[in-house]
Amino acid sequence: MSNALRILAVEDQPLLLLDLADQLTQCGHDVLTAGSARTAARLLDARIDALITDIELGDGPDGLALARLAAQGRPGLPIIIVSGGVRPMPADLPPGAVFIPKPYAVNAILSALQRNSLSRAA
Repeated sequence: MSNALRILAVEDQPLLLLDLADQLTQCGHDVLTAGSARTAARLLDARIDALITDIELGDGPDGLALARLAAQGRPGLPIIIVSGGVRPMPADLPPGAVFIPKPYAVNAILSALQRNSLSRAA
């Protein structure tokens, strides 16, 4: 991916969140992090280019609710949803969102973001 993105990464497991943020930063992206959907909802604004969220986020709203909120407020925002336990049905995802099962390689995330961004630009 040639253009740096400002990505909001949401994960309730701190080590996984730090690892994802570090890998995305090493690829040249600007990463904001949140450990819950509530925190992430406050960070969803026009300056975010993409959202990556886990589904299971502990207490409070889950990542699917966050993704739906993001898709409503920012139609066309690239959204990547990940999970190691929950396997959502396509109908559970907001329009255009991509699901990637855990464990994943950061390259899978980057490829999905690139495909998602290109399809929205077309």
